[in-house]
Amino acid sequence: MLITRTARRKAASLREIGLRFVALCALALSVCACSTPLHVDSAFPHPVVAGLPIGAGVYYDEPLRQYAFKKEADANSLAWNIEIGAAHVRLFDQLLQPVFENLVHVDGLRSGSGKRPVSILIKPSIDEYTLHTPGETATEFYTVEIHYNLAFYSPSGEFIQRWSYFGRGRSRSELFSADESVQKATVAAMRDAAAWLIIELTKSPDLHTQIQAQQSDNANVPEDHES
Repeated sequence: MLITRTARRKAASLREIGLRFVALCALALSVCACSTPLHVDSAFPHPVVAGLPIGAGVYYDEPLRQYAFKKEADANSLAWNIEIGAAHVRLFDQLLQPVFENLVHVDGLRSGSGKRPVSILIKPSIDEYTLHTPGETATEFYTVEIHYNLAFYSPSGEFIQRWSYFGRGRSRSELFSADESVQKATVAAMRDAAAWLIIELTKSPDLHTQIQAQQSDNANVPEDHES
């Protein structure tokens, strides 16, 4: 009887060790899987707004185009590499095109020779991306918050003003995989910020006053003529 009990205890101990080993292997595999780049890709709706009868230039610098959130694995979260730069270029294009009569991409804020055919320059940037996982917050949600800056410049590159704003989104972890949950929470945060931005762009009296002033300044600048 003693031998049988001892054998059972050993067998149970071996099973427990085996289960722990399997769990550790599964965790390691999941960490490796989520450390690969997650490309946030989504279609964004075109806003229906009354456009301003002016031209605008938008400048996407490399930090925005290549923006990625990276985080090492820890006790409460997997490793993440979330690439959102390209998605934001698409988002800002779709937001700004209906707002302005003509939207062009520019490769810098300082103008070269001659006048730019725009009344305002816009430079969007991402200040911070934060991700909170269920393991970190003891909830069933993945939560994303993105902080932005939108800077406005004259056609010649002089700074006018800057708006700071943010968007927040979340996704229930039990309904989707970790990658899907983070992607959905990120897109929700982007759309949340976009909703605020489109209202401000079309209704902000301060911005419209600044644009009108720039239009007046442009009209008073003589055009360059070839001799």
